Amino acid sequence: MGNLYHNKCLFKMNILILFCLIFSPVHGLNLTPIVNLTSGPIQGKVTEYESIDVYQFLGIPYAKPPVGKLRLQLPVKPDPWTEVKSVTDFGPACFQPMNPVLNIPYTGKTRIPMVPLHDVILVTINYRLNAFGFIYFGANEPRIPPNIGFQDQLFALKWVHENIQMFGGDPNSVTIFGESAGSMSISAHLLSPPSKGLFKRAILESGTVYTDHDVDVLITDSWKLYNKTSCSKSEDVLECMQNLTANEILNSLDNKLVAFTFTAGGNILPYEPSKFSYKLLEHYLRAQLERAYSDLFFVCPTYIFGHQYASYLGKQGGKVYAYYHTQRPKAYLPFFNEWMGTFHSSDIPYVFGLPLINPGYSQKDISLSREMMKIWTHFAENGEPPMVGETKWKPFQEKMSAMILNIDDWGKTELERVEFCLKEWDYLYPHVIHAMGKLNLNHVTKDVLRDDN
Repeated sequence: MGNLYHNKCLFKMNILILFCLIFSPVHGLNLTPIVNLTSGPIQGKVTEYESIDVYQFLGIPYAKPPVGKLRLQLPVKPDPWTEVKSVTDFGPACFQPMNPVLNIPYTGKTRIPMVPLHDVILVTINYRLNAFGFIYFGANEPRIPPNIGFQDQLFALKWVHENIQMFGGDPNSVTIFGESAGSMSISAHLLSPPSKGLFKRAILESGTVYTDHDVDVLITDSWKLYNKTSCSKSEDVLECMQNLTANEILNSLDNKLVAFTFTAGGNILPYEPSKFSYKLLEHYLRAQLERAYSDLFFVCPTYIFGHQYASYLGKQGGKVYAYYHTQRPKAYLPFFNEWMGTFHSSDIPYVFGLPLINPGYSQKDISLSREMMKIWTHFAENGEPPMVGETKWKPFQEKMSAMILNIDDWGKTELERVEFCLKEWDYLYPHVIHAMGKLNLNHVTKDVLRDDN
């Protein structure tokens, strides 16, 4: 479960007007407007800090409770609901030992004035801790995956990405931060491939994955805990652990402050963090290779051709329009590696509507295909492309920019890559001629729409 707080001023004006109609006291509470999440509608409460109203949505379920058959398994989306769910109270705190300093239970219940004073939306998350989130028995029990706690965090990050707009937030401007074990988690997501694109910035407050995390010790500690419980005689580790009470697991923990930690391997941390710099170098070089190849053979030659042709065509009254295709189709030429990004010819399936008739494509692919077919036919009929979202597609002569063709960036334009090509072409051109002569490439096709009228 998670909690979300934000200044009501972050809502758009039409919601503020509606607020006056549906804002009513129930059981002594002032309630927020209803927010429709991907899983169903919710309604929180309003509190006040320094005379500023703050909307609080407490105990929002981003996953099913990890109990019974879901204990020690990957998180699962909650069942959708249709009735308005009241989210005005904190959910139960995740199980962990008592606070070692104060010898009191952790509750996680606090008022947070970051929110009204600085106009931000704050999301706090619960994730499985200690043995509940990081127990790992190794190859002898493959049904229990490693790093379950990190998987919970990743699931919550995806929830934020899908739902934060409903609260007035920007999914492309998410900052994650944490302290101590939370900071260690932040560093893990900075290195984690599946977390890429789910946040923009990160703040580490004393803690990283550069810490002791011997997998053999983790497996040994896991079996020690198991043998302390009433499951010690059971041959089915997973089933027995799922049927234990949470208190029995908690009471079987050692007195170590951090008895269970992460392990390298799996999708969250596919390689040892201490070796990240060498993996990082490989990914960096691959990314640079992809960009260098693209700029040299396709992107820059096409933009330069479009720019020069626009200069000529402008005298005749014609116009040139540029696009920049960045969405990789799911089911087209799957043998191309992920690091290659949106490879040459990736626009073909969209233009011909393949996502609408062939299996394996995503809903985003289907949406982009519909839009690109509309653009191509509109251009053929009218000599200019249509509006993209709320953005007018300006001719290359008026603005040296390219319209981005990606359903997640609909209506945005690309400037940096075009400017680079225009600036560096005099240097790149001799290398292009030399390389094309060596490889016997006799065509360059990509992103220019041309109207000769």
